[in-house]
Amino acid sequence: MSVSHDHGPGDGSPGNIGVTVASLLDEDLFEGTLVGGRGGSTNLVAWCLPFVAPGARGPAVSLGDLNGAAICVSFAQFPVRDVGKVVRRLAEDGVAMLVITCNNTEEERDLVHVIEAADEVGLPLLAVGSRVTFREASRLIATKVLAQETHVLEYGVRVHRILGDVFARGAGLTALAQTMAQLSDTTVLIVGNNAELLAEGSPRGGRHDLAPGAADRIVELLATTSRTDNAGPELAVEVIALDIDGDPVQVVLAPVQIAGGPYGLLILVEPSCPAPPHALAQHKVMVEQGVSLTGSELLRMQSVREAEERARNDFVHALLHGRFTDQLELVARAEHYQLPVDGRFAVFIVTTPALKPEDASAQRIGREAERAVQSVVSDDLSTLTAVVGSMVVVVRQMRSRRGPDRDPAQVTQELKEFGAQLHRAMRQRLWDDVRVSFGRPFNGATGVAMSYREARTAEGLARRVQTDEVCSYADLRVFAAIEEAATSAAGQSFAAEMLAPLKQMDGQSGNLEELVLAYIEESGNLNAAARRLHLHRNTMLYKLERASRALQMDVRSTEAQFMIWLAHHITALNDVVASLDEELSPPS
Repeated sequence: MSVSHDHGPGDGSPGNIGVTVASLLDEDLFEGTLVGGRGGSTNLVAWCLPFVAPGARGPAVSLGDLNGAAICVSFAQFPVRDVGKVVRRLAEDGVAMLVITCNNTEEERDLVHVIEAADEVGLPLLAVGSRVTFREASRLIATKVLAQETHVLEYGVRVHRILGDVFARGAGLTALAQTMAQLSDTTVLIVGNNAELLAEGSPRGGRHDLAPGAADRIVELLATTSRTDNAGPELAVEVIALDIDGDPVQVVLAPVQIAGGPYGLLILVEPSCPAPPHALAQHKVMVEQGVSLTGSELLRMQSVREAEERARNDFVHALLHGRFTDQLELVARAEHYQLPVDGRFAVFIVTTPALKPEDASAQRIGREAERAVQSVVSDDLSTLTAVVGSMVVVVRQMRSRRGPDRDPAQVTQELKEFGAQLHRAMRQRLWDDVRVSFGRPFNGATGVAMSYREARTAEGLARRVQTDEVCSYADLRVFAAIEEAATSAAGQSFAAEMLAPLKQMDGQSGNLEELVLAYIEESGNLNAAARRLHLHRNTMLYKLERASRALQMDVRSTEAQFMIWLAHHITALNDVVASLDEELSPPS
C-alpha cells in the first residue's frame, strides 16, 4: 500500500493551490518557451515574484518560503557564475517555475548552463523574449489562479447545497453516501470508528461497481486506529494508492470529525487508477464538503441510538425485576421490541473484570456486546441485550416445544449451545476473561425475572466455587438441593457453628477454611492440595492438624469433610441469595 498525503484545495497552503506549469504553457504568452526542467511540468504555480539573489533575502527567508512561486528574472540579472547553486537553492525554497527573459540570441546561447541545472533539479525553465514582462506574467498567473479558485469555490458551494438538502430531509447516511456517489461518479464508503462499514453508495446504473469483497478489504486497510482515533485539528485529505488482490485502486479519504472528536472516515474510491487530475481535484472538494455533513449525520444517528439504547435498557431492567405498572404497559412495551409476552425465555449473564459501570467505555462495550449477540443470533427468535451494572444481560426467547421435543435434556443442550456461542463471540469482540451464566427457561414475560434470578444465583456462586466458563443454574444443582436447608434457621446455625472455629484461627495460621476446602476438593490428596496452595507438604500437614484441633474432629475423616463442605455451600448460597434479595426486592 502506498500513501501520499495531500491536503485538499482551499486549506490556505500555497503549495496546494494554483495552476500547473503545463496549463500555463498552453497560454499564448508562454507557448513554446519551456527549455529545461520538463520533469516539473506538473508543479503548481500560485503566485509570481521578481528574482532576488538567495543571499540577499535576509535571515527571515527559509527553505520552503517560496512554495508555488514563479520567479521572473532577466538574463542580465541572473548570477551565471553560480548558476548550479542558485537553481538548486530556488528548487529547495519551493519555487515552481523559473522565467528568464533573454533580450538577444547571444543570451539565449549562454543559457545552456542554466538549462542543465534546471534539468538536474526538475525545475521548469521558461526562456521568453523581452515582450514578456514581470507585469504580464504575474497578471496571467493571478488570473488563472483566481479563476481556478473561483471554480473550486463554486463547485464546493454547489456540493454543499446538494448534500445539505439531503441532510436536512433526514434521509440518513445511506442517502448521503448515494448522493455523493452520483455527484462524483465514484463508490463512496462511510466507515465508523470501529472499522465498521456504515454506508456504501455506488454511481447510478452500476458503473464502476467494486469487486465482491473489495469494499471490506479497503476498509480493513484504511480504517486503522492511528487514522480514525488520532485525527488532527485541521482537515487532512489523503490520496492513497492500494493494491486489492492485484488490482490497483486509488482512493480519496478524510477523517470525519466533530469538535475535534473522531467519528470515522469518508472514502471515495476512484473508478480509474491513477485518476485524472481534474477529477481528483473535484473529489477532494467533495470529501472536504462531505465530511462535515457526514459527521453531523453520524452525530444525529448516535443521539438516536443512545436514546434507543436507554429505552431498551429501561425495558430490560423492568423485565428482569418484574416492575411494570400493569399488564397493558408490559404488552405495549413488549410489542415495540417484538417480544412475545407469552413466549418462553431464558436469561444469560456475561461478566468480565474489564466491564466497569463507572468507566467511560461501558457504553462502547455495550454496543460491542450487542453486535456480538447479533453475530450469534441467526433465527427469528426475539433477543434483547442490555448492560446492567458490571454485567451484560441477554434475554433470549426459546423455541416452544411440545411432546417428545420438550425433553429437559434437549432444552438444556439448546441452552448450553447458545451459551457457548455467546461466550466465543464475546471473547472475540471484547475480552479474554469472560464468563457466561444462565438460568432455566420460564414461560411468559414475567418468567424473565425468574430466569434472571437463577442466572444471577449461578453467576454469584460461580465466583465462589470452581465452575466452567459457561455455567448454568442446573450445573449447580447441589445448591438447588440444599436451598431449603440453607434458608432455614437450623441450616444457617449449623453452617455458622461449623465454620466459626476455622475463621477464628485464620489470623494465626493463615486462611484455614480455604486450606481445608482445597484439601476436600482434591479428594483428600495431601500432595495435590499442597501444590495447589503452594505449600510444603509438612506445612500442609501442620495446618490440617491445627484445623482438626480447632474443629475437635479429624478433618481427614469422610464425615468431617462432608460437614465442612456442606457448611461452606450453605454459607455461599446464603450470601448470594441475600445479595439478590436486596437487589431484586421492590423499592419501598
